[in-house]
Amino acid sequence: MASFDDLAFTAADTASTAAVELFCRDCNEVPQSMTADRKRCLMCGCELERRQQPTAPAGQTSVQELQTMVMRLLTQIGTDWNGGGDTGARRPASDEAVKNLGPFTADQASTIEVAVIVEGIKGEVIAIPGNFGPCESIKKRSVVIADPFDGAKPFQTISEMKDKIVVMARGGCTFAQKVLRAQAAGAAGVIIIQTVDVWPYTMTDSSGESKNVTIPAFMMSAKVGKGFVEFVRDKRDEGISADIIVRKDARECVICQVEMSIGMKVTRMPCQHMFHTVCLHEWLQIGNSCPICRVEIAAKRTAHNSLSSSQNAQQRGDFAWSEWFS
Repeated sequence: MASFDDLAFTAADTASTAAVELFCRDCNEVPQSMTADRKRCLMCGCELERRQQPTAPAGQTSVQELQTMVMRLLTQIGTDWNGGGDTGARRPASDEAVKNLGPFTADQASTIEVAVIVEGIKGEVIAIPGNFGPCESIKKRSVVIADPFDGAKPFQTISEMKDKIVVMARGGCTFAQKVLRAQAAGAAGVIIIQTVDVWPYTMTDSSGESKNVTIPAFMMSAKVGKGFVEFVRDKRDEGISADIIVRKDARECVICQVEMSIGMKVTRMPCQHMFHTVCLHEWLQIGNSCPICRVEIAAKRTAHNSLSSSQNAQQRGDFAWSEWFS
């Protein structure tokens, strides 16, 4: 059976050659972030060194490898490895970085979780509802691919769409026009496939065309959607059915553990994890990382941190663009 998350673990090659690892002298660790050319540490501007790590014989793990893995793990979860050193993960976020996050009012798309379960595909995939029209579950309907695929012109297969979930690609016309065209053909609902690498993405209607929309519309990411469409086309002769499950008020702020409801002020981190704005601002006064995945935003520069890293780098004649942009 196919899977939405068809990823497999591949064991590392146990060749006898030594592994080369980049290392930052100022931070005294493997760099958490670096310049695009992988030559300098973005945290301090130091020029990175290439260090060779001895590789253990096949089937064994060296002490150095274990230490490296543990250090990386502790860095990610914010636990102190070296006895209390000043790290970016424990410094408050900078005021400018917090301001740039930009709060917004929670809407239908940001407070409702939608799961698509497809016959013949193991597991479920998350879709995003449009910010127009109803948002209701659809129980076991056949799935058909629109023709034309973008739904920008009259459908060639209207007779096949009645009471089914119609799949279309983004582009060619507005989201509302796609949905209205499918609705006129008698569709039970619409799944629109994102065509660019922007995710999550919310379908909106700024012109008011959707006021007569009476069927739900959902968006699926480009990565998952491509495989989904190929699967449906391959199984066209057999027929494919799907359930769309809408979970209202399913999103919770993990900081205060209270639901995020429509109308509340919320803020997204760069990783796209969302929280109540007030809760997140309080959190970022303590540390500059996401409460869920530890993705970081810029931290406040303490006098000690700013001077030590900059001066050490400049004494060696090392400079980085980040010195002027941080």
